[in-house]
Amino acid sequence: MAEKRRQSMKVEVSRCLDAALSDLQLIWDEIGIEESQRDERQNVVLLHLQNLLDEMVKEEKEMRKRLLASVETCGQEVVKLSQELGVSPYEPDEGLSILQVEKALRLRVEALKKEKTERMDKLHTLQKIEQSLCDILCTTPMYIPTGSIPTDSQLAALKEHIETLKADQEQRLATLRSTKRGILDLMDLLEQEPNTSFERDVICEEEDTFSLSMENMHALKRLHEELEAKDQENANLANTLTEEIESIWNRLQFSEAELEKPLPVSGHKPSDLKVLQANLAKLQELKKSNLKKVIDATREEIFSWWDKCFYSRQQRNDFVAAYNDEYTEELLQEHDQELVKMKDYYEANKTLLESVKRREEMWKQMLEFEKKASDPNRFNNRGCVLLQEEKMRAKLNKDLPKLEKVLSEKIEQWEGQHGKPFLVDGVRFVDYVEAQWAAHEQSKKIAKEQRLNARSKEMEHEMKWGSRPTTPNKRRFAGTPSKTPKRMKGANGTCIQSPRMDATSVMASPRSAQRPPRMGTSYVKTTPKKLRQTPSRVTRRKVLGEKNSDSSFSTTMSSHSWKTSNTSISSVGSVCPSYTDFSKHLESENRPYCRSSSILTSPQRSHSRVTGL
Repeated sequence: MAEKRRQSMKVEVSRCLDAALSDLQLIWDEIGIEESQRDERQNVVLLHLQNLLDEMVKEEKEMRKRLLASVETCGQEVVKLSQELGVSPYEPDEGLSILQVEKALRLRVEALKKEKTERMDKLHTLQKIEQSLCDILCTTPMYIPTGSIPTDSQLAALKEHIETLKADQEQRLATLRSTKRGILDLMDLLEQEPNTSFERDVICEEEDTFSLSMENMHALKRLHEELEAKDQENANLANTLTEEIESIWNRLQFSEAELEKPLPVSGHKPSDLKVLQANLAKLQELKKSNLKKVIDATREEIFSWWDKCFYSRQQRNDFVAAYNDEYTEELLQEHDQELVKMKDYYEANKTLLESVKRREEMWKQMLEFEKKASDPNRFNNRGCVLLQEEKMRAKLNKDLPKLEKVLSEKIEQWEGQHGKPFLVDGVRFVDYVEAQWAAHEQSKKIAKEQRLNARSKEMEHEMKWGSRPTTPNKRRFAGTPSKTPKRMKGANGTCIQSPRMDATSVMASPRSAQRPPRMGTSYVKTTPKKLRQTPSRVTRRKVLGEKNSDSSFSTTMSSHSWKTSNTSISSVGSVCPSYTDFSKHLESENRPYCRSSSILTSPQRSHSRVTGL
């Protein structure tokens, strides 16, 4: 292709040269230039052509040289910019001409320079923002080498750092505002004005001008904590003064008519403290003039604290001043010291003492439930009270050992820390609990033995004297028989009172005595049918013996039957010959567990009912 273009150019140049030479030859002919001059002119034309071609070739060579130099320069600049910008160097495609390579490298250099300019502008903008934030927060800017082009990662890190600084600024500014409000409130409570330059900067300066350095923030926090400590100290002092005033007033036991009680002070400002101190000073003077009353009241308060701290008798006796009757200021001082000591001890061990108190309450509740459980009348309750009590009792029996275990572990830890035993009623808590349980088991054992002994004595007494009526039946009217009339007739045709009418015994006595004769027959001494001995009958009742050898007649009340002694009886009428004998027999001391359910008011009526008159 190039060769063809060269041949075409060569032909065109030859044609142009021939045409030019022909024109020159015609001109020279017309002018009449001689041959010698024509040769010279032809040489000049040739020289011009040669110089023109040489000059053209020279210019093209210069252009090639410039292009190669530009390629070299642009290539070096591309490499340098690529390194500064942190990008991969540009590699032109193969097969490109010098002109194409130069153009590509030149365009790449321009693009890299533009990116460099943009990065530097962005860096300057970000550094300006960063510097302003660092000035406010008094921190060091992020390090980026001066004069170097920042990479994309460096710019991203700088942006993140700026966001962090902004967040710190907002957080510190919010802390400044809240802390400043708190400081103003505390200074108002303390009735205090800003004294130092820093306090004046915090209170008086605008928030935007205040330096939010870490040093200032720490100083601001310390100032707030100091003011809080002073305020808390004033509050504690006010509480202490109020408690002392209340304590002394209660000890003095003055009525409102005798002395006006100091008005309560709700605040704890320095002015309030002065009022409390003045009131306390007045009461202190009154306390000195009323030592006996104050000491007695202090003793009562000490006694209450002893109870709260579970002091034993020996520990209480160790404070000898509690039993001193010489009322002096020294004695009052000793009582005050003991009171402070007990209060401090209680406050230092409040959690443990409250747990011990809770355990004592649960213990008393358990004893109360056990007492109720042994009461037979508990089954008469209504409204599911018994069920609720059983649930509470089961829960209590489950919770009490747990509390004792947890409390024992805490007390053991306390003893390890303090190096001394934690005393409850003068002994270690573990020993106290064990002794309490042992005493409880012993009391249950004694109560059980007492019940068994009482039951044994009662059985012996019943075997000797008969059973005691426990649940009487519904009594009938004295004149109303409980059986048919023919069962009421005696052997001689007379009517007798039914023994069932007055019977009140629950258990039946053994049928060992003789029965009265049947109706309409003469009396015949017979032996009653012997009942088969069963364990229930043997354990329930035994045959009654003779109560009195001098008595000719004795009876016991049983379930629906009369029992007579072994003395021979001739007739039914001999059972009760007269009302006088009958009433005397009832009043006899030898029949403590036998009684009549009904005594007739008219002796004649009773006698007629028995004898049939």
